[in-house]
Amino acid sequence: MNKILNISKLILALSFLSAICFTSIFPSCSVSTANLSDVKVCSSLNGSECNGDLVSLPGNVPVIYCSANLKNAPSKTKVTFEWKHESESMGTAEVETESGVVNSTFKPNADLEPGKYSVTVKIAVDNSSPISKEFTIE
Repeated sequence: MNKILNISKLILALSFLSAICFTSIFPSCSVSTANLSDVKVCSSLNGSECNGDLVSLPGNVPVIYCSANLKNAPSKTKVTFEWKHESESMGTAEVETESGVVNSTFKPNADLEPGKYSVTVKIAVDNSSPISKEFTIE
């Protein structure tokens, strides 16, 4: 009977130790059911979201928006937008929100060079796949 009790205590102690080791090795491991859909790029918003999805914008566009629908997200979910020209980052914005429409604004300092641009939207959790939208400046 004492051997069974000792084995039970040993198993309990090992389980506890394993849990402590796992949380110290993977402290930033975060998963979620939150997801993004309907990512759009535009030059004007209807409320807080893009009316349509533009694939081409003029070089003198005063502002570029990106909107997306965020679903199944708890409050204080972080969503990152990264704006790029070719493969060079032009800036990053992080929004903290909950489910609903989320958006980011890019305001150029001057006319944009013609070429390929993109914005990548990602939820800040380990199981999130980023969504990139490409557009051109003419």
